[in-house]
Amino acid sequence: MTYSRIPLLFSIAFIACSQLTNGLLTPALPEMAQHFAVDEHLVQRLIVCFILGLGISQLFYGPLADSYGRRRIFWLGQSIFLLGNLLTFLGLNNLNLLLAGVMIQGLGAGSNQILARCLISDSYRGKHLKNGFAWLGMAASVIPVLGPVIGGIVTAYWGWHYLFIIIGMAGASLMIIAAKLLPETQAERGPPLQVKRVVNDYLMLACDSNFVRYSSYGWIASIGLMYMISSAPFILQHDFGLSADDFGLMMIIPAGGLALGSAFTRRFTGRWPEQHILGFASCLPFVAAFILATQAHSLAWVVVGMAMISVSVGVIYPISQAGLFGLFPSQAGAVSALSGTTQMTLTAIAVGGLTTLLVPSPDAMAIIFSIMGVGLMLNMVIQILKVKVPSMQ
Repeated sequence: MTYSRIPLLFSIAFIACSQLTNGLLTPALPEMAQHFAVDEHLVQRLIVCFILGLGISQLFYGPLADSYGRRRIFWLGQSIFLLGNLLTFLGLNNLNLLLAGVMIQGLGAGSNQILARCLISDSYRGKHLKNGFAWLGMAASVIPVLGPVIGGIVTAYWGWHYLFIIIGMAGASLMIIAAKLLPETQAERGPPLQVKRVVNDYLMLACDSNFVRYSSYGWIASIGLMYMISSAPFILQHDFGLSADDFGLMMIIPAGGLALGSAFTRRFTGRWPEQHILGFASCLPFVAAFILATQAHSLAWVVVGMAMISVSVGVIYPISQAGLFGLFPSQAGAVSALSGTTQMTLTAIAVGGLTTLLVPSPDAMAIIFSIMGVGLMLNMVIQILKVKVPSMQ
C-alpha cells in the first residue's frame, strides 16, 4: 500500500508552528526580565502560560476534530492563535497583557497539536504509524534547534519585540498554505458532538491501564524537557556569560538531541524490544544528573547533560504516541486530546511550581532530571510487570 506524504508534511508544519512561541522566546527571557524589571520566574511564566493554554485547549479540540473534521478545527484554532498574537503586540510594555496574549496563542495552537497527531493516525497503519511519529518527532526537533538560534539573533540585533512579528507571519503563512493543500484525512465523520459521550470516552481512556502507562511516559519526559528549556537561558547567559545569540547557537547541541533520539527510535524499532529502547531512554536522565552535579562549572559538560535529556525525550516521544494511537485508532481525537491535555497541563503546573521554588542552576536541573529518571523507570517497571489499574472496558 502506498502512503501519501502530504499528511506527514502538514503534521510537521502544525507541530512546528505550535512550538514556535517557546522556541523563539527562550533566549529572550533574561532581556525581557530586565525590560519589565521583574524576577526571573515571572517571565518564565510566559512559557508556562503558553503550555497551559496548549494543554487545556486540546481537551476540546479532540472531540471537535472527530465530529466536525480536521480542516474546520484547524481554521478555528489558527484564528485564535493569530488573535493571541495580536494581543501580544498590545502587551509589549505590559507583562500581564503579554501573558494573556501568549496564553491565547497556546489556546489556539492546541488545535495544531491535536491535528498533527490525528493526521498521522488517520493516514498510516502498522510500522508506518510508528515511523510517522518518529519522523514527526525528528522533524519537529528542527524548531527547538532553529527557534533559539533565530530568537537569539533577533533579540541581539533587533530586540525581542520583533519575535512576535515572526510568530504572526508564520501563523498567517500556514493558514494560506493550508487553504490550498490541507486534505481532510478523516475517512468517516464521527457522530455529532455530545458532551456525555465525550466525557464517557475520556473516562474510559483515563481508566485504561495501557493509556495511563503510555501517556505517563509523555508527561514525565515533558516536565524534564520544559524545565530545562525554561531554565537554560538564565544558566547559560547569567552563569556562563553567553549573549542571547550565542545562547541560541549553543542550544543547537541539546536541541539536536531530540532529532538524534527520534532517529534512534526509528532505527531500532522492530530490531529491539520496546522495553529495551525505553530502558535506554530512562537511564539517560540519571547520567545527565550526575554530569550536572559533578561538572556544574563546565559549560561544555552542562550542555552535554542537557543534550542527554533531549535524546531521552526524542526516544520516548514516538514510542509513547505510537503506543497510544495504535491501541485506540478509532478514537484518535479523544486520545490526542486527553493525552495532550494531561501532558501539557501537568507540565505547566509542575514547571510553574518548580521555577518559583528553585533558582535556575545546574544543581537544580540535576535534581529534576533525577526525579524524571525515577518516574520513567517506575513506569517502565509497571509496564513490564503488567500491573493494571481498574478498567471500564
